[in-house]
Parts: sequence; structure tokens; C-alpha cells
Amino acid sequence: MNKITSTAVLLIGLALMGCDNKGTNLAPKHASESAASGYLKPGAAVRFSHNYEGPLQPGQQQAVELAFKVAHQSGQLSIKLQADTGLNIDSNANNYWFSLDTEQPYIIEQTIGADVDGKYYLNIFTEVLDEQGQTKTRVFAIGVQVGDKTASIQGKSAPIIENSRGEPIVLFPAQESLTLGATKD
Repeated sequence: MNKITSTAVLLIGLALMGCDNKGTNLAPKHASESAASGYLKPGAAVRFSHNYEGPLQPGQQQAVELAFKVAHQSGQLSIKLQADTGLNIDSNANNYWFSLDTEQPYIIEQTIGADVDGKYYLNIFTEVLDEQGQTKTRVFAIGVQVGDKTASIQGKSAPIIENSRGEPIVLFPAQESLTLGATKD
């Protein structure tokens, strides 16, 4: 019994030695390690990064660079851009095709903007056709804020109040209905 107890204490001690309170730093070590060059989600064929910096003012345009890095060295990459209604993109074509022949990111340059306050999304659909003829798809989106966030909420015609921490709360009307249970006859 004494041998089992000392073995258990030894194993617990070894397990606790491996624990520390330093944590694990998963942040990139260098600024150059962006989403286009860092971790790739398992099974995902495309990494995506962009340089959008918002918010924008109504009527303001911003040039945005969309960068796509593909894990395959051969095949084809197709990209489709779809903007929300009201979001203006500077593109005659919303569909792009690239032959996969380089490790460098594939770049699409766009100019985005909107005339009315609100939150808009630029949806990006990617598809990779690899050398075995298999397709892998991935979808990304960029949220584009135009104008003040509270102004776009107020545009929904709901009153806004602030809570005790100063955060905006939108009040919407509630409708309550009661259903009476079955009655005994």
C-alpha cells in the first residue's frame, strides 16, 4: 500500500510540475505574419486578408486590397464578390479566376463605399479546383461600417437609451399574448 501511495504522489507531482500560470501565447511573433501567411484552418484551401480600415463617412470611398493565399500549387482559384444593397464596389466584374502557379498571394483591388449610414457586408465566395479535380469552398465577409454606429441603429426608428455603463440599448416594442389552458367541463 505504501508503494502505491508513493507512486501516486510521484505521478501527481510530475503532472503538477508541467502546469504553470504563464499560459500560451498564440499571437503572431512578427507583424508580417498576417492572416494570409499564418495559420490555415484544417481542410481550408484559402487564406484571406484585407487592409480595410473603417468606419467610412457617407459618400467616402476607400481603396481596399483583398489578398488570397492558396495551399495548392496547381489548379484554379475562382472568387466571386457580392456586395450588400447600398454598398458600392468599384468593379466592372465581380467574378475572378486565377491559375494556381505561384506561392504569392492573389490580389484583387477594390474601392468600396456607401452613400447612407449603416453596416454593410462585402461577401466573398472562393472555390479552389485542385490538381485531383476536387473543389474546396470557403466564404469570407468584410463588415463595412458607414457613419456612426448609433446613427445607423437610430435609422431603424427605435428609441435608444443608455445603460449604467453608458452602452446604447435599442428599445423595441414587445407584443405579449396569453393562451389559456384547457378548461374542464
